[in-house]
Amino acid sequence: MSVSNGQPLDLSLDRLFDTPGLSGPVPAMARYAPDGRSIAWLRPADDNFERLDLWLCDLASGRSRCLMDARAFGEERSLSDEEKARRERLRVFAAGIVEFEWAGDGSAVLFPMAGRLYRLGIEADSAPEALTPADFFVTDVRIGPAGRIGFVHDRNLWLLEPDGALRQLTTEGGGSISCGLADFIAQEEMHRFDGYFFAPDGRHVAFVKVDEAPIPLSHRYEIDATGFSVHPQHYPYAGGPNARVELGIVDLTDGGISWLDWSADEAEYLARIAWQPDSTALVIQRQCRSQQRLELVQIDLDGNARILHVETSDTWVNLHDDLRLLSDGRGALWSSESQGLRRLHRLDLDSGRLTPITPDDGMVLRLVDVNEASGDVFVEGWFELPTQRHLYRVDLDGEAAPERLTPAHGSHQTRVAPDFATFVDRREHLTQPPCLEVRDLGGSLVAELVANRAASPSHPYHPFLSGHRATELGELTAADGQRLFYRLTPPTDDCEGPRPVIVSVYGGPGVQRVQDAWPPLIHQYFARRGWGVFELDNRGSGNRGRDFERPIHGRLGAAEVADQLLGLDFLQTLDWVDADRIAVFGHSYGGYMALMCLAQHPDRFRAAVSVAPVTDWLLYDTHYTERYLGHPEHNAEGYAASAVEAWLPGLQQTRPGALLLMHGMADDNVLFTHTSRLMHALQETGVLFDLMAYPGAKHGLAGRRTGLHRFRVIEAFLARHLEGQEDG
Repeated sequence: MSVSNGQPLDLSLDRLFDTPGLSGPVPAMARYAPDGRSIAWLRPADDNFERLDLWLCDLASGRSRCLMDARAFGEERSLSDEEKARRERLRVFAAGIVEFEWAGDGSAVLFPMAGRLYRLGIEADSAPEALTPADFFVTDVRIGPAGRIGFVHDRNLWLLEPDGALRQLTTEGGGSISCGLADFIAQEEMHRFDGYFFAPDGRHVAFVKVDEAPIPLSHRYEIDATGFSVHPQHYPYAGGPNARVELGIVDLTDGGISWLDWSADEAEYLARIAWQPDSTALVIQRQCRSQQRLELVQIDLDGNARILHVETSDTWVNLHDDLRLLSDGRGALWSSESQGLRRLHRLDLDSGRLTPITPDDGMVLRLVDVNEASGDVFVEGWFELPTQRHLYRVDLDGEAAPERLTPAHGSHQTRVAPDFATFVDRREHLTQPPCLEVRDLGGSLVAELVANRAASPSHPYHPFLSGHRATELGELTAADGQRLFYRLTPPTDDCEGPRPVIVSVYGGPGVQRVQDAWPPLIHQYFARRGWGVFELDNRGSGNRGRDFERPIHGRLGAAEVADQLLGLDFLQTLDWVDADRIAVFGHSYGGYMALMCLAQHPDRFRAAVSVAPVTDWLLYDTHYTERYLGHPEHNAEGYAASAVEAWLPGLQQTRPGALLLMHGMADDNVLFTHTSRLMHALQETGVLFDLMAYPGAKHGLAGRRTGLHRFRVIEAFLARHLEGQEDG
């Protein structure tokens, strides 16, 4: 192990946010070529971890190489507004090559760069070829049948024909209207990022036309380093109207557009869109405003609709991407939490009958693929511990127990090869940064694409291993008997006396933080600083099923905070913990949780760091907020009790300056209004607090310099309150 003067090499904040990234060449978006002979993926550049390059492995030879170094394109031009918004919704904060698609024959890779679409052959001497004009800015590139390529430009849907000709499919886009783009709610809350869909036979394209005009126009002030700008925004506040969404079909033979009436009764959200395998009809998922009813509906090209399946709940129905329409036209795969944990089912489209094919003692997290010829279905999920994520094989008839295909323990994100003989595995665990491997279905290693072993002398983190603190997983029991899992990073052993602890929290629905996965290295920095770091997934967190989530229905910030208090009770049983020096830190929903923990229990938390928090749920969007709190007109009491201002008396009891607020001044998701309103309330009631606002920053507060500054501020703030140190 590397040491300096007999001591572990110091891990500084500057090094933590410097290049190369200490977690190594973390791979992303690994995809087989259509012919299965190659795998392409993205990885951070050695000279700049914020830039992604495109890599390729030829599986026959086992050789990997950088297929495209993004530096070759020089400095990127400014992104279009649509692309900026899309990347923010996708949480894509890197530069360089951030997405790609394989050409249909596997001979080339297509990717957008600086707004243009490029084609790059996989031969060693290939050079990228620009496919779109320099004055176009392409967004949301999709590869269609017969070599056609779709994209959105200037809020309209376009095609690039195989002969290179450009073809504009829609003309109504502009102003409040877009064609072929998923709207804000679809992207941010429904996780539907697609706005158009090629029919398998290549004769039609389905697309959404979105008109935001029904949403009242509000003005958002974005402040950056040079001044401020006013952005008119149709923000769909809870209780208010949503965008108008229409569903169109383009006939690629003559360019004619027909419109399908997809909505019925109280259906308000067009959640998912897919084509039948024979291209004769669409199968959509539509959701009512309360999200307590989800309908699977078939609509043929003449507009005739038939309900295939209905899912209901007295709380809400979670959306998923586990619909797979089978080639026989009569069956589908569908997952459901109607019995508690999410199970995969076979759905008979004629009768609507569901037949479970996974057991009720595990959780399906994602349908990966299906081999109809062999009857094999591949899913990711857990059937042992919720802190694990594995690839399993089950059968279409549901007669065999799930067979785990991924090795050992940890968290695995996988893709199965086109011939179903191998799978590519992005694998990680507590002591292994994300690596990339190819394995056969028996579990044997076929190829190692990205080893990323921290113990290797060439790894960026290797010089710091001697000071690495082992992270522990454990579990507690909630008030209703459910299992709560935690992850704990203790401070260094050379610290004297009881030590402080930082409770790092997210706590909101749809997210699971506590996994057997490579933890954020900022936790190691805090541990070396002498502070323990504790994470607990409270009830309401994601990937645990219906019953684990439903305690938050109708009221936010109650069950979640109660579970975090159980975590504090556990910490008090550890002899190295100073129970009087516990701080809480979180971002987004975690920022809300940090505020609620401090406000509800000022006697238990010495300080709180709240980043980009929701402070009043009336200021957040319709789909997310109403899923948990209902419509404001029907649950005014729940909205009031879930707002931070309801707990101002608790904040008045905190130590002076015990709260640090941080927010991006161009945040278009959790608007800066959340923080400014809380600031006003705190000032009116005489509560002292610290504030750090970031000009030009969006919700993610992305970027190396911003991240470094943010954690310098956080460290100085926590040092004052946990150790009584002044800024230095």
